Amino acid sequence: MSNIPFNRIVDALAGLDEEQRQLLLRLLQEPSAPSTPTSSSKLTSLKDIRDARFHEGLSCPHCLARGRFKKNGTYRGRQRYLCHTCKRTFNDLTGTPVHQTHYLDKWPEYLKCMEQGLSIRKCAQKVGISVPTAFTWRHKILHALSEIKTQSLEGIVEVDETYILHSEKGKRNLPRKARRRGGVAKKRGISNEQVCILVARDRTKQTVSEAVTFGRLDAATLDQVLSSRLQQGVILCTDEEQTFRKYCRERQIQHEKVNPGKKRYVTKEIYHIQNVNAYHERFKSFLATFRGVSTKYLNHYLAWHRFLDQTTSLQPMNRIKELFLDSLMQPMKTVGIR
Repeated sequence: MSNIPFNRIVDALAGLDEEQRQLLLRLLQEPSAPSTPTSSSKLTSLKDIRDARFHEGLSCPHCLARGRFKKNGTYRGRQRYLCHTCKRTFNDLTGTPVHQTHYLDKWPEYLKCMEQGLSIRKCAQKVGISVPTAFTWRHKILHALSEIKTQSLEGIVEVDETYILHSEKGKRNLPRKARRRGGVAKKRGISNEQVCILVARDRTKQTVSEAVTFGRLDAATLDQVLSSRLQQGVILCTDEEQTFRKYCRERQIQHEKVNPGKKRYVTKEIYHIQNVNAYHERFKSFLATFRGVSTKYLNHYLAWHRFLDQTTSLQPMNRIKELFLDSLMQPMKTVGIR
């Protein structure tokens, strides 16, 4: 479309009648249609990234030293710094999931797919990248999310465990005969073929969810995972499992028990484990969409679900930004393959 001189536009306005003037005014007042983000700068700015990563002050992502840094040119428009401690350089994206990745313009669309909980193949197809690239990008983000430590639990804390079948999905040389999808364990009941997932949740919705062991949970494992995250004076609400009773007795923690097997779901009108049981159901429904997850990545998916569960009130675009900025707050030491 050719450019029209501004004075000709003004002259043409004089020939409009009142109805045409009102129509033109309404068209000018309407917001422009939002364009599809085509670069990572549309998702968030470098200032947002810098504020998220260095909210406690500039620090070197290599040696974690704080202090004086020298500006050392730019890299693709991003400021580079020279660390006086380790003599290495870094920029705003060094050590983040997007560092040293190609197709930076495709990250916003990929994060949108993650916010929607799509599978790796669907993400790859929708974004236009290979399946291995989609896999690597996902676990970079999830590794960073899994490094975010849950705040301490307070007040009434509901604790319960759930079990899922051990999986070695994706492994080519299995030490056993491969199971069909939806298969069952060889042994009845809880055995080492089952992975124990511990969930602790207080009434402010602060949540600890972690795959902790194979087979039954014991008091020593419970102590290792939970004790450092409990504030003084908490009240632990669990079922009648002997492990919880032993743990509370040894730690001298007030313990309130329910017994769903005998239909005693609530005691003293306020103590129950319904929040934790509902969390178990939501996580298993979330996991079912992926048709099986390898056990070695289970904590990654627990972190992903924990993020989604805590941000349900956010609008999709704000949720995507929160996902990206949260992943920037933890230094990336691996691609997340553990």
